[in-house]
Amino acid sequence: MSTRHEDHVFMLDGATIVGSFSVPPGVILDTHIAASAGLSASKLQHQHALHYAQADGSDVVSVIVPVYLCRGVTATIIDIEVSCIDSPSGGDKKFTVDLKIADEGTPAPATVLSAVIDYVNGTGDCEVLVGTISSAGLVAGDMLILEITVSGSTGAQGQGVVVSVNVREDAE
Repeated sequence: MSTRHEDHVFMLDGATIVGSFSVPPGVILDTHIAASAGLSASKLQHQHALHYAQADGSDVVSVIVPVYLCRGVTATIIDIEVSCIDSPSGGDKKFTVDLKIADEGTPAPATVLSAVIDYVNGTGDCEVLVGTISSAGLVAGDMLILEITVSGSTGAQGQGVVVSVNVREDAE
């Protein structure tokens, strides 16, 4: 598909073009658009960095938290990362992180990950674990829900968890 410019006069390498012409895809790059071009937000892709955290000094607790509502026509989940200041240690205590999607038509949340992110005894303090996204597409009205589940009975639970999710949203 090419870009058409109609009813304009263009100067191209000293030649004047009146009317319309087509530019092949990939010819006009980001570097060709001036910072002061004043593009409207509807023509841009927006990246949202979503963060959820629980404070250090208290054990990680189980939660189910809505973290994002898709307002654009479509969006794509780019990645999810989890880190914990003080990892679970000395026993079988651990926590898992899941990212789920729900929408008006099917409000029962379904995971978007191929497997939950498992923060277990032996994971290094502040180690970043990256989830594998199996279903990245979103549409207007979709909600992302973060679910942290703790388990185990011996040892020390993790403390100071942060979850980061990056989403790119198309405005129109």
